[in-house]
Amino acid sequence: MDKVRFVVLYGGEWINSGEKFKYQYEMSKIISVSRETSYESLHGIISRLVEANPNECSIKMKFIFNSPEVLAPFEVVTDDDVQVFLCENSDVNTRTSLCVTIERKRRIIPNTEGPDNEFINEDIADVFESDNGNGIGLDNIHESLLSPNDFQNVDVFSIGVDNNDEARNSRQSTSEVPSRRSRVTSSQGIGVKSSTIHGSYTSLESVVNNVKEVGVGDLFPSKEELHFKMQFLSIANHFQFKVKKSTKTLLVMSCIVEDCKWRVRATKLKDCESFRVRKYSPDHTCSLDALHFDHRQASSKLIGHCIKSKFEGTSQSYRPNDIIEDMKKQCGMTLGYNKAWRAREVAMGLARGSPDDSFTILPSYCHMLEMKNPGTVTFIDTDALNRFKYFFMALGPSIEGFKSCIRPVVAVDGTFLKCKHQGTLFIAISLDGNNQVYPLAFGIGDSENDQSWHWFFTKLYGLIGEIDDLVFISD
Repeated sequence: MDKVRFVVLYGGEWINSGEKFKYQYEMSKIISVSRETSYESLHGIISRLVEANPNECSIKMKFIFNSPEVLAPFEVVTDDDVQVFLCENSDVNTRTSLCVTIERKRRIIPNTEGPDNEFINEDIADVFESDNGNGIGLDNIHESLLSPNDFQNVDVFSIGVDNNDEARNSRQSTSEVPSRRSRVTSSQGIGVKSSTIHGSYTSLESVVNNVKEVGVGDLFPSKEELHFKMQFLSIANHFQFKVKKSTKTLLVMSCIVEDCKWRVRATKLKDCESFRVRKYSPDHTCSLDALHFDHRQASSKLIGHCIKSKFEGTSQSYRPNDIIEDMKKQCGMTLGYNKAWRAREVAMGLARGSPDDSFTILPSYCHMLEMKNPGTVTFIDTDALNRFKYFFMALGPSIEGFKSCIRPVVAVDGTFLKCKHQGTLFIAISLDGNNQVYPLAFGIGDSENDQSWHWFFTKLYGLIGEIDDLVFISD
C-alpha cells in the first residue's frame, strides 16, 4: 500500500501579514500515512500526535495550496480534502505541511435580554483579519466535524495550517496576533463552543443521582438523544413535559402544566444529525407535587436502558415486580405491570441482543464451535426464502465417548421453546457408567411432527452410524 510522507507543524498559530499567511509553530513531526487515509483516520492520528484531550480542546488542520497567487489556508474537513492534501505531498516539488492549531473550549455566553426572555447565542472567538477586514480561520468550519460517530465531548474550534519555509525554520515564540470578538450566527453552527455532548445512562441509580442539568448550547448526537436526556431529567427532578412541536429540524418541549414557563427549544445543525439547545427556561412556575400515577416520560424503552445492567450476566431473576419496586423506591413513581414487563424485554434486548440477531450469527457460532471442538457436527437447514427451519448439533467429545464406551441405548424427546419464535428443542441422551445423563445431540425444529423428527433422526444416524443392538427410548 502506497505511503505519503509529510511534515506536521503544531503548537502555533496563524499570522496574516497582509502579503502572506504565515504559521508560527513550536514543534514539528514527519509522519507517513496510507494513500487511502480518510479524514476520520487522519484526525485521530493528528489528535494523538499533538496529545489533544477531546474533553478540553479541539484541533483544526489546514494547509497552503501551492499557487502563484496568495491564497488563504485550506481547511481539511472531509475525505476529499485529505486526498487533495495527500496529492500535493505525492510530488516532491509541491509538498506542503499540515499545520495544526489547538484551541481550548470556551463557554457559550447566553444573553437573556430581550422580549420573552429569549436566549441570544454568542460565541466569542479570536479570528485573524485579512486585507479586506474579513475574518479567516473560523468561516469555513463544517458541521461534519461533529458527526454522531465522533461524539466524545468534542467541540468545534478554530485551528490552522501553513507551509512557509521561514515559519518552518523558526523556533521563536509566537508573536501577538490582532484579534476581534466575532459573533457567529446559529445558521453557521460554528465557533468556539463549550458544548457538552451527552450519551445514554445505563443504570437506574445514575438516573436518580447523577443526572445533569441541560444548558443552552449543549449538543446532542440526534433529536432522539436529546429527548431521551430530557426524559431522564424529568424523572430525576419529578416533573413531566410534553412535546409541543417536533420536525426534522426543530424540537420544542414544555411543561405539562399549561401556565408553567419551563420549556426547551433545540434546532438541528447543518449537514449533520446533531441538535443544539438554543433556548432553555429551567425554572418551573407550577407545583411539582402533582405527579401523576404513571409518569408519562417513564417509557418502557427508557426504563429498559436504566436496568439493562441487570441482565448482562446469565441471570433472568430480575422480574417485573422487582422493576416496579425499584422504580417506586428510587424514583418515587408507580409503574403498571405491563410497562414493567415491556421494560424488562427492552433491557434483555439491549444486554443480550434480539432473537433475530441470534439467528443471524448462528452460522458463525457453528463455525467457531466446530473449529474449537474437533469432531463437532452442526447442521442448519433453511427454506426456499433462506429462513431458518432446522438446526442440529453434536459435540465431538460426546460423539467419541458414545462410540467407545457408552451403552447403545438412546433416549429421545422434545420440548417446546419459550421464546419469540417458539419452536421445539429435540434432544438425544444416554447414560454413562455412573448412570448420569450423557448428552449426545441437540436439534431445533418448528414442532414435534413427523417431518421434524425424520430430519433429526437422519442427522443422528449420519452421526453414529449402524450400531448392533442399538435401542431407542421415546414417549
